[in-house]
Amino acid sequence: MNVNVSVAVLINSNQQVLLAQRPPKKSWEGWWEFPGGKIEKDETSVDALYREIYEEIGVKITQFTKWVTRKYSYGGNDVTLHFFKVQKWEGEVTSKEKQKLVWTYLQEPNVSPILPANQFIQKAFDLPKYYAITNLSETSKKVFLNQLQKKISDGLEMIQVREKNISFNEFKIFSKEVIEICKPKNVKVIINSDVNLAYEIKADGVHLTSKDLLSIKVIPKNLIVSASCHTQEEADIAENLNINFLALSAVKQTLSHSDIKPIGWDKFQKIVNKINTPVYALGGLGTNNYEAALKNGAIGIASQRSIWQ
Repeated sequence: MNVNVSVAVLINSNQQVLLAQRPPKKSWEGWWEFPGGKIEKDETSVDALYREIYEEIGVKITQFTKWVTRKYSYGGNDVTLHFFKVQKWEGEVTSKEKQKLVWTYLQEPNVSPILPANQFIQKAFDLPKYYAITNLSETSKKVFLNQLQKKISDGLEMIQVREKNISFNEFKIFSKEVIEICKPKNVKVIINSDVNLAYEIKADGVHLTSKDLLSIKVIPKNLIVSASCHTQEEADIAENLNINFLALSAVKQTLSHSDIKPIGWDKFQKIVNKINTPVYALGGLGTNNYEAALKNGAIGIASQRSIWQ
């Protein structure tokens, strides 16, 4: 049996989210979750969002963003969760079903236990829609740095510095130049593969190659850690290491890895739904594929080419 559920992540002016406790005699009694409920026959996920939130907590949603869709299996049932970020509503949040409600910071929740399906949101909540990857091999540094500044003005929030065709010294200089542009704008800079360099130049994080992933035993501290994955096995390793997020590729054919057979959206979705780590879709994708990525369980798009256009 497949059940579809609309889930609301309500965000207040203090950037806290609303959690509700499942009442007695319901499955998972006492566990905490985001408000929401089953999508009825002939209802859209948005219809169910409006209805369920009004019935459960007495508010009328006025502004929301459709977010990630994830599939889980519980006791023989397949559950598809349609997550929405809800920024504005009318009325006062009230317990309409005698459930306990609490506003809490998601990264340090003051209640437990939280439903396993909702724990994924703790990692995914603050991650941006796009994970941009540098591509100096197809442009000049001057042109690229101008593109970077423009994209930051357009809202870019995170970038990976990845250049395989330049010397270490050139890579270090380029990485510093990227950080110089990004830091004042609070744009996160992730260094590809080199943990020591990430620490030395005070980057925000390090991106592990799939080869790095297979050899690393403990993830570096005080850094955002992401990883490249191509198979279920690699995604499972990333999950067990408790990294922040991963990029799963190649969804479609790419210029840079033309020898790699694309996995396609179906296989992508199967891998994503078996882990609780946030995933960016990578490989032959651009910003126009964002909705498809969300539908298939990704939190966004990683891109080396089309994102700079």
